Amino acid sequence: MRRVTHRPDSEPATGRSTNGNMVARGLRQLSLAIALYGLIGWVYVAICSLAAPRTLPLPLTHLVPWLREDTSGVISFILSFLAFMYYRTTWPD
Repeated sequence: MRRVTHRPDSEPATGRSTNGNMVARGLRQLSLAIALYGLIGWVYVAICSLAAPRTLPLPLTHLVPWLREDTSGVISFILSFLAFMYYRTTWPD
């Protein structure tokens, strides 16, 4: 039977990642969440444009009156695409 010893200059033997690696993993998971919620937002605007196309120039919500429904669909699509591209390019080897 082999005994495993911990050297002070090596990584922890517990299998936990270092702090920098945790930040990278957190950013990767955040990008996946942004990609999914952005896609959901784009699908919502796409369905609304099919069901009620006259509502596209109206504000999406009264909380942000300058953000129109069609503009929010474009922003959601772009955010979803960019976040998913970041997620896929940071795929671990």
